[in-house]
Amino acid sequence: MWTGFQTRLFQPVDGASLAVFRMLFGAVIIYEAWRYDSRNWVEAKFLFPSFRFSYQGFEWVEPLPPYAMVWLVKLLAIFAFLVMVGLFYRVAIIGLFTLFSYIFLLDKAQYLNHFYFTILLAFLMVFVPANRVWSFDQMRARSALPDHVPAWSMWLMRGQMEVMLIWAGIVKLNADWLAGLPLHDWLSSSADDFPAFIERFFLDADFGVFAAWAVAILHVAGAPLLLVPRLRLFVFAVYTTFHLFNHFLWSIGIFPWLTIAGTLLFFDFSWPRRLLAGFRANAGPVIPEGQPYKVNSAIVILVVAWLASQAALPLRPYIYDGNVAWNEQGHRFSWRMKLRDKEGTIKFRVVDPDTGKSWAVHTQDFLTYRQERKMVARPDMILEFAHHLRDHWKRVHALRAPQVFVRSFVSVNGRPYERFIDETTDLAAVERTFIAQDAWIRPYSEDKPSTRVIAEGEP
Repeated sequence: MWTGFQTRLFQPVDGASLAVFRMLFGAVIIYEAWRYDSRNWVEAKFLFPSFRFSYQGFEWVEPLPPYAMVWLVKLLAIFAFLVMVGLFYRVAIIGLFTLFSYIFLLDKAQYLNHFYFTILLAFLMVFVPANRVWSFDQMRARSALPDHVPAWSMWLMRGQMEVMLIWAGIVKLNADWLAGLPLHDWLSSSADDFPAFIERFFLDADFGVFAAWAVAILHVAGAPLLLVPRLRLFVFAVYTTFHLFNHFLWSIGIFPWLTIAGTLLFFDFSWPRRLLAGFRANAGPVIPEGQPYKVNSAIVILVVAWLASQAALPLRPYIYDGNVAWNEQGHRFSWRMKLRDKEGTIKFRVVDPDTGKSWAVHTQDFLTYRQERKMVARPDMILEFAHHLRDHWKRVHALRAPQVFVRSFVSVNGRPYERFIDETTDLAAVERTFIAQDAWIRPYSEDKPSTRVIAEGEP
């Protein structure tokens, strides 16, 4: 069985589908680079803030000088264009992966699942021969590049898509989501932007529940059905409608376009040629499968190990105690997209234990609006900012060992606000570690009903 499995992974298959994905991927990144440049996001997100939240292990990643940061985004667009047209492909995709990863690591407050998804796809494209069909590299090659690629390259990309799509559904199999929370609230708040007959649906709580179940089922069942040839076109049409709806309703950036492009990989390897043949008689024949590539067991093991690790990584929230919607432990890199709604308030207080003097911190002096909004409900970011305040007070006020305390309230999916962080814990003395520590995070009262009415005495 193992031998047969390896042989199938090294069967030559048409590279046309992978070439189309390469073109679409490059075009999407060009669009994202244009958005960053035209909207001055580099300055707003990475140059103006005096403090940036870091990923553990990557605290050393810092912005380049302003002129270099601006040109870095332009260079990203150039790499993306080269990827799109398949010119100096290997150098271009490595450059794209490196620059996009660098921008991603600059500030944890800017984390988005579609940025993480982009990095994963770019990383995999470093290793797959996506430039063998319809590329300038093919035209300029001294010896003709084959029009086929090993099947493992296609299944690696498909497998990454399956992991993302299936987990995006599994994480929605929780009580709040299946009860229509917070989806009904989001739809209700957007109802005014749509015609009256759609507005009535968006305001209906039962429709919110129906939509929540439909989204979960689409991902959990729809993703595997992409592997069934007879159902593939129908499922793709449903997914495309879903992603277009998300784009116009939520304005969630490039994620819908990336996912639609990735879903095209599930069609027959030669579908672009078949499509062109419908319009041009000289589009060329479908490339027949030839002799298998030489089997490389190391590649097989790496492909299996990569997909297994990607499937296992989103299990982290289920290992930790407590509700991930509350404590955020394992939330990132787990495909928990548009899953919960959190609001909060927070106040930091710095204390000099030697004199008893205290300072109320104005977070706006250190953080942008987005940074503060993200931090208020994420314990790891609260802890990192507390450490920044400790170091700032040491440096500016010459304190020996300043203490940092937090008064924090958070609401999850419309429930009443609850105390979030233990007010008696000196966060300046709590160590940042890779292993989750939640002794200073207050327990979550999951049995409280959702309500938009805030109880007396709460913020």
